[in-house]
Amino acid sequence: MAAVQKFDHSMIERYLRARSLKFLRDSDGDFIVQFSYNDEMGCSVDMYLMVQGQQKDIYSVWGVSDRRIPKNDWGKAIMLCNEWNKLRRWPKAYLYVKDPATDTTGSIRLEYQIDLEEGIHQELFDDFTSSGIDGTFAFWKWAHQEQGL
Repeated sequence: MAAVQKFDHSMIERYLRARSLKFLRDSDGDFIVQFSYNDEMGCSVDMYLMVQGQQKDIYSVWGVSDRRIPKNDWGKAIMLCNEWNKLRRWPKAYLYVKDPATDTTGSIRLEYQIDLEEGIHQELFDDFTSSGIDGTFAFWKWAHQEQGL
């Protein structure tokens, strides 16, 4: 049986290396995996795998595409995210706009988070991470192919 381990950046790195995924690291030590344009999704996607929270015990998987949503389509994008969130448990989808008063475009973000204060074993961590990445790809396939986004 796998042992529960304290969560840290090394768990993320083990996941990425085991799957031979190329990654970048930011100044906080978090990871970015860039997936190139995919016809089925109609976009490229960057996955952010981050250690967050004051105690560094929150694991966040974010998916951000290169697709920009023009201001006149924000309502449609919000409804699309609401529909996704109603039908599926994860990842959470929402329209992100830094400053609604001045921005002319926004983006849809996908988030999947878990509190790992008590630790986690690598196998469950790996499964959680794969679910976040796969869910992000599923959202964009659904949005592009079935919803016309």
